[in-house]
Amino acid sequence: MSRSKRKIKTYSFLIIPDSKDNPKNFTLSAFAVRSLLISAVVVLVLIVLGAASYWSVANIALDYVRLKEENFELRTSLQSVEGMQSDLSKMRKMNDDIRNTLTGYVQIEKVSAEDDTSLTDLDFDNLKPEKKRTIFNFIPSIMPVNGFITRGYQVKDLVVDPHYGLDIAASKGTAIKATADGTVIFSGWTLKSGYILIIKHKYGYTSLYKHNQRNLVSILEKVTKGQVIALVGDTGEISSGAHVHFEVWNNDQPIDPMMYVSALERNKN
Repeated sequence: MSRSKRKIKTYSFLIIPDSKDNPKNFTLSAFAVRSLLISAVVVLVLIVLGAASYWSVANIALDYVRLKEENFELRTSLQSVEGMQSDLSKMRKMNDDIRNTLTGYVQIEKVSAEDDTSLTDLDFDNLKPEKKRTIFNFIPSIMPVNGFITRGYQVKDLVVDPHYGLDIAASKGTAIKATADGTVIFSGWTLKSGYILIIKHKYGYTSLYKHNQRNLVSILEKVTKGQVIALVGDTGEISSGAHVHFEVWNNDQPIDPMMYVSALERNKN
């Protein structure tokens, strides 16, 4: 008969130091050894699981921070887009107002039948002096600023774009004067031309003043000939120096300001 395998009840451990000290021996029961091994395995598994959980939580936290930053950037971009849309809407409305003004859709006030006269209908030789002075007050017949004309009225040149007015160079802050009595129908800002003033006069005339440093009159305000209405500036994307761009329109058509200023000055007396 074969002998049955003997069950191990204890384990002995011998510790032999490098020094001359006596070896140490201790004994642990088999149950204690198994318990220690199981505890070690459990601790190792917990460490591995903890490390995995830590990296998972860390990745989630990093993703949260990244998503939060992206969300902030998206909100900022959205606000920027909304701001640009608002500015674009304002510029479109401003552009429509200017176009409507120049095409006669904006009506500030009705003039009487006796004022419904064009320049070509006026017989200056037979007009009384007081009537001449009254008429000249409502027709753009003076220069808006003391300065030098750097570019004139050009509409027939095929090489360059049409230039519907005069560019008059002057120092920044120089006073700009109304060229005739009238009513301000636009006073505001445009991207290309900076601060603009548009004045509606009688007899179908309209005068424009662009690139101003500052407008000194408001919309619907009545102005008189020679009144300071703005200051010379260099505002707007297309401006290349301190000057005022001055235009005169009559019955929705641009005209050469120099021609009218010269003609009217000759007929004043």
